[in-house]
Parts: sequence; C-alpha cells; structure tokens
Amino acid sequence: MFLDAAAVATNSVFHAEVCIVGAGPAGIVLALELAHAGLQVLLLESGRHAYDSTAQKLGEAIVSDPARHAPVSQATRRQFGGTSTIWGGRCVPLDPIDFAMRDHVPDARWPISYEQIAAHYSRACDYAGCGPADFASHSALPWAQSGIIPGLPDGPVTSSRLERWASPADLGSRYYTEIARHRLITCVLNATCTSIEFDANPEQVAGLAIAAPGGKRLRATARQYALAGGGIATTRLLLASNRVHRAGVGNLSGKLGRYYMGHISGKIADITFSGDPRQTIFGFERDTLGSYCRKRFAVSDADQSAHRLLNCALWLDNPRIADAGHGSGILSLALLALTMPVLKRRLAPEAIVAAAVGTSQPIARAPHLTNILRDLPSVMAFAPAFVYKRYFAKHRIPGFFVKSNSNVYALHYHAEHLPDENSRIRLGEDLDAFGVRLPVVDLRFSAADAQSVIGTHKLLDVHLRAHGRGRLVYRAQDLQSAVLSQARDGFHQIGTTRMSADPRDGVVDADCKVHGIGNLYISSSSVFPTSGQANPTLSIMAVSVRLARHLAGLAR
Repeated sequence: MFLDAAAVATNSVFHAEVCIVGAGPAGIVLALELAHAGLQVLLLESGRHAYDSTAQKLGEAIVSDPARHAPVSQATRRQFGGTSTIWGGRCVPLDPIDFAMRDHVPDARWPISYEQIAAHYSRACDYAGCGPADFASHSALPWAQSGIIPGLPDGPVTSSRLERWASPADLGSRYYTEIARHRLITCVLNATCTSIEFDANPEQVAGLAIAAPGGKRLRATARQYALAGGGIATTRLLLASNRVHRAGVGNLSGKLGRYYMGHISGKIADITFSGDPRQTIFGFERDTLGSYCRKRFAVSDADQSAHRLLNCALWLDNPRIADAGHGSGILSLALLALTMPVLKRRLAPEAIVAAAVGTSQPIARAPHLTNILRDLPSVMAFAPAFVYKRYFAKHRIPGFFVKSNSNVYALHYHAEHLPDENSRIRLGEDLDAFGVRLPVVDLRFSAADAQSVIGTHKLLDVHLRAHGRGRLVYRAQDLQSAVLSQARDGFHQIGTTRMSADPRDGVVDADCKVHGIGNLYISSSSVFPTSGQANPTLSIMAVSVRLARHLAGLAR
C-alpha cells in the first residue's frame, strides 16, 4: 500500500523487517523480491507519484565543473519510479573482463566474480521487461544476420552482441499496482531520509530520521536497512550521518565518496561500409517475444587485455539532426518536434532532448522545412507508424534510426571510465530545505580514458579494412582533445561506495553490507569498483535481486 508522510501524525514511527530508502529501480526490485520471499518491507520515497519540483530540489548538488557533469535535476528524479521515469531503457550486462584483475586498471578489484552477478540477470530482465537475458544475436535472433554487416566475422572486434530495451522503462508505472496491493509492502511517499541513527551500539543502525513537508519529523525502524537512492544521494546520506561516525557511516577506509565514475561517450568518427547498404543492420530488431534489440560493436576480452584497452561499445547513429545538411525529412521533422517548447517535454526527458538536438544555438528552421517537403512521402509513411510504435504498442520502440543510402553512419562510443580517487563526492556547506548539507560533485576524466577510446577505434578500423568491409573517417586531427571535449556524465553514478573484501579498501563487502555496520546495506551502481561499458541500470536490478536473496536467507 501507499501512504503519504504529509498526512501522517508527527513523530510517528514506521516499522518493518526491512526498510529501503529510495523507490527507483533498485528499491522497487529489492522491495518486490523481499516481499515475494515473505518479508515485511517499508519503502521510503522522498518524492510523490508524479514529478514535484519541491521534492526534486532536495536532491540537488553543487557541480564543480558543469562541462563534465550534468545538472542533477537532469540526471535523477525524486519520485516513485526514481530515475527510471527518465530512463531511455537500454539494458546491457556487465562483462566478465570487468571483474578481472587488469594491471592497466589500477585501484579496482571486485570481491565477487562475474558469475555471482550474472546468475541474477534473468530475473533482472524480467523486472525490466526487456526479454530474456540473451545478449548474443546468434541465439537471440537465430533467423537474422548475425552481425551488423555481412562478411565481417567476429574476431578482435565483434558485432554480434546485443543491447536490449526495457518496455516500459518507467518501473514506477510498471509496478505501481503490484506495490499498492501487496500486503507486505508499505511505500511512504514524501518521506525524505535525513540521517542514519545509532544508539549505544555504533555498529548497528537503530533507525532512520525522516522529514516530511511542513517540517514534520518521523522515524523508521527495522531489522535490516538498505539504501537504494542512487549514487550521489546514498553517498550524501552516509557522509551526512556523522554524529557517531564522524567521517561518515561506512568510511573506515576514508574512501567514501571517492572513485566517482560514469562513462565516457561521444563521437569522433564516421563509419563507411563497403557492400550493399540494404544489408546493413542499422536499426532495431525484435526477438520472438517482441522485445527490441540492437547490435553493437565491442572488443573481445582477449584483445582488450592484449592491447591494454578499457571496455568499450560502439554503435551506429544518426547524423547530427540539427544540421539540415543531412537532407533527411525524417530527421528534420524530429528536430522541429524536439525544439518546440510544449511538445518536446512530452516527447522525451530533458537530457535526451539535449543530447539529440546537440546545440543550444538558435536553429534555422527553413532548411529543415525544405528537407521535409522534399522528402514528404517518406515523412508521411514514417510519422504515423512511429507514433504508434512509440506510444501505443505493447513493446514500445525506444527511438529511431534512419537508413543511410551511402552506407555511412555516425559512430557513437560508450566506454569505461577509469577509477580515480580524486574524482569524488563530498559535502559542501550549503543546506537543503531540511537542513542537510548539499553534496559537491567533482567528476574527472583523464588522458588514459581518451587514449583507450582512440585505441578501440583504431582496432575497429583495422578489423574492417582487413576484411574489406569498410573504414573509419575521423572527424578531428587531435583525437584526444576531441574525446575529452565530449567527456561528460552524471547519469551513471558509479563507484562512490565501492565493494571490497577488505574494509580498508572500500565501503561495502561482497554482500553489499556496509563495512563495520551489521544491518546496513547498499543497492546501487555506487558499489561497483569498475564501470565497464554497460549502462548500469540492468546490473543495479541484478544486484538488488542478489541482495534480496541474501537478506531473505538471513531472515530464515
């Protein structure tokens, strides 16, 4: 059931077997898994069902370098469903090499194996609604062409790996009814956790302090507690709860808030294929269940190690839609729709619109209108079909890609970000409306991050040329500067409460339990010691499934 903290008597105390802070993907999956195992769950959410600007302001942060980190208001949501309400829906697992010891990835060691996470991807895919946990085209799409283009075998670079897409991506809408009706789940909205409390025993959480609108103060107690509020918010709460643990809860290592990672992404090249453009798999495909998939380039684990590269995925993309020189009526129609003030808010979240449009400068509309008129038959055929697939179909298409008759595509990369102790989250002096110090975010990228991206592109270019299937054309002479000029994240909040076997090396142990605290756990990508190439949401859900089974085992 749902309760509103604003309607509860002041000084009320909530109690459950497990209390979870945050009703985003991690918290929702954790709550449902625990309830299915028979445990009583209290799920605390700072926001409401719908977006609320007052609640959203409670999650703000001070960004040291806006060129490197998106505003937190673009990257997160304080509402039921959390950041899944603005999530694109891309589902990709971590890779075995992400868990391996690599001497070119210092300060990174997972205390668990790839298999210990991979065992839970099937259940995570069920929650995401992205189809089965099969990310290889030869088995997931056996009737289809295995790679992106014919005649290019998998080798140092592969093109048969798949990304899957959640439908719907918003877990709040997907699981609202189940949580509302479940007798073992109480979800309290407008309930902002402001502090983790301790009594006589500093190694056991005694309760959580909760603030609600109107200055109301509440409390929650449980046998076990799990923080699932996202990387920045979780780190902030641990640092701010410093009455007993002066350096912050779980900060035995001094590394709480450090090693903040995201991903490094952008475009530095176009890819030109040889052969028939009609045989290039440039867009989405569907598996037997109707779920959307898409092929991507990736470097094999063996070749990553041999060339000392970080993990990286690459995929075909549309040309920059703001440049009317692409000549496509469909892309020009998309550009005009995404720049209309009222319409764009209904079409996509702010961050996705900004990434698609790619410019803050005024756009000349006349050339785009010319493109639409010249390409009117294609536009008329595309628009109604896309609207149906995007907003009304059971499995909703995540976006669209336009076929290139010249067989030339923009090449987008999404790469691993090296852990850096000085890339971090700390507390500033400014306070939010409830008197909690705001976090200061200092996200850093390095030349080593950029060099790995460049090395991956060069390996792909060699592979294409060796098989006579194409080549890369770079967009800049100084590739390192080109990569670093685009390096920016904040949407993937990784590493600040890293997992470690030794309390001197991290914040949580192999079971996601906070070092030194007997009943406090974290479910977030903030526990990942490395970032890999994968968008983290699917792995966050897998971690939540794993944690739920651990907590259920403790209860038994």
